Amino acid sequence: MGQLGLDLLKKMASLNIILDATHLCDDAFWQAMAHFDGPVWASHNNCRAIVDHNRQFSDEQIKELISRKAVIGAVMDAWMIVPNWVRRQSTPVEMGLNLERVVDHIDHICQLAGNAEHVGIGSDMDGAFGREQCPYDLTTIAEMQSMAVVLRNRGYSETDVEGIMHGNWLRFLRRVWNR
Repeated sequence: MGQLGLDLLKKMASLNIILDATHLCDDAFWQAMAHFDGPVWASHNNCRAIVDHNRQFSDEQIKELISRKAVIGAVMDAWMIVPNWVRRQSTPVEMGLNLERVVDHIDHICQLAGNAEHVGIGSDMDGAFGREQCPYDLTTIAEMQSMAVVLRNRGYSETDVEGIMHGNWLRFLRRVWNR
């Protein structure tokens, strides 16, 4: 990152602008963490421990975000959920891509954090892909509520489920915006 990038981080922190770490490569991530003292989150990212790709966060990166009180949004894009996904070839059913697999990533973050306060729904379902590349048990956006059932079945409390489904994002924004 050059001087302009460092100046931008300084200005963002002074204005209390949230840094989204989602698309930072490893080097940029660590440089940003070293030079940014403002609020940070990851709007849509999953775990490298489950899908070994440099677009995913390593456990060390997740722990850094947790230490900064960040929230990490779980992604619904197939290649980020299950290993060995091949675009335009793999299918959700063939790869066992369902909401349980998304919750694997959520659970991994919760295990690293020791709580369910640093993860939420990030989705990334903004039109870049359709049902061919998302969990097979998610046929409409309304079915995102099914994730709450999966979380409860995994033993998450109602408070944890509400946090993951929406509350962690709200708490983060209220803290950052002092509301």
